[in-house]
Amino acid sequence: MYFLYSLLAASALVALAPWVTWQALRHGKYHHRWQERFGSLPTALSGTAGPTLWVHAVSVGEVLSAAPLVAAMRREHPEWRVVVSTTTRTGRAMAEARLVGVAGVFYFPLDFAWIVRRVLRHLRPSLVVVVETEIWPNLVRLCRAGGIGVLLVNARISDRSYPRYRLVRGPLGRVLGQFDRLCAQSETTADRLRWLGARPEQVIVTGSLKYDVASEPPRGVADVAARLTDLPVLLAASTLKGEDEILLETFARLRQSSPEAVLVLAPRHPERFDAVTGVAAGTGFRVLRRSALAADPAAAFDVLVLDTIGELAALCAQATVVFVGGSLVPAGGHNILEPARFGRPIVVGPSMSNFAEIARTFLDAGALVQAADAASAQRELLALFADQERRQRLGEAARGVLERHRGAVGRTMREIAEVMRARGAVVPPASTGVAR
Repeated sequence: MYFLYSLLAASALVALAPWVTWQALRHGKYHHRWQERFGSLPTALSGTAGPTLWVHAVSVGEVLSAAPLVAAMRREHPEWRVVVSTTTRTGRAMAEARLVGVAGVFYFPLDFAWIVRRVLRHLRPSLVVVVETEIWPNLVRLCRAGGIGVLLVNARISDRSYPRYRLVRGPLGRVLGQFDRLCAQSETTADRLRWLGARPEQVIVTGSLKYDVASEPPRGVADVAARLTDLPVLLAASTLKGEDEILLETFARLRQSSPEAVLVLAPRHPERFDAVTGVAAGTGFRVLRRSALAADPAAAFDVLVLDTIGELAALCAQATVVFVGGSLVPAGGHNILEPARFGRPIVVGPSMSNFAEIARTFLDAGALVQAADAASAQRELLALFADQERRQRLGEAARGVLERHRGAVGRTMREIAEVMRARGAVVPPASTGVAR
């Protein structure tokens, strides 16, 4: 099975080589420290005598989910050395900015046996913790063979991805069976993991780590915050192609009733910064990129394009209403918990399959507005700006949902500590600060 998997992976790599090269030349992707993807890691990451935990978080969303877990590792077990891998460059930048106290951040290696062996020899991890549903057969197999523990935490199988997993149930079940623990966000995901072949005793429902991410004051965005204070602010978060025009049209209508209103437009992917700036400039509004505001804090703007990494969450504190993107196009939506932490009213479109359970929880609690299409999203956004009482009610309900669902970090840490003990590590009891 593993030979066939590696053969297919190699074929896919060859087939994708022209596209990867184009992305590297056009958008600057993949070439940054490319040697790390082939297992050549910095000397500073070499294994030490103490326990090393390797945490893998593929991109920005997974890094944010991992942040409270990594903080708990550092707080409860300072004797553990924590290293973090990501797949994307934006994920790496977020990890370097947010994951305080880790020994290093590097790019996740290609899942070929010779590369994975090279990384494992270099890091000498006691445990590999994979965030969300990243299942790499050679990594899992070689960890198991080398006596290294492997956990899948914050696991989620969406309605959209589940049919694809079912097509490879047999080989996938053999891979799932080699994990020490599969920590699921919900009973739905737990049931799906069991059906796909995981042993029942492996699967633990720990909840979503996303609920435990602490809200932070808007550090590092004081210049932006100062310009947005006391203004009506529409924050369009993590937008994808096809959504920016809708938000700009909505903003144009908002300005008819609120001439002082400001739009903060935050594209999901850095390679779209230039294009989104151009689209916004074509509307006739005064458009400024956030990076330019740092150099000229007094620069005038109607539309601020957020072209920085790691500031979106903090800027939720300045928003009057937040639209979360990836939901008006069939992309499955993005994380709604960041604005919820600041008690902001949230509007999404119909496509929320990537966060279906979280969205359902918020909808049931009256803490989220889900529009059926672009026209109704526009109507909902404009109506919220005109209704302060409803905004407050939605924001308070959103914050309440967060408070009721906290605790996944403590439950996940207990599973990690148990696996570490089973692997022979001395693990002191956790303080009461982890589990809630």
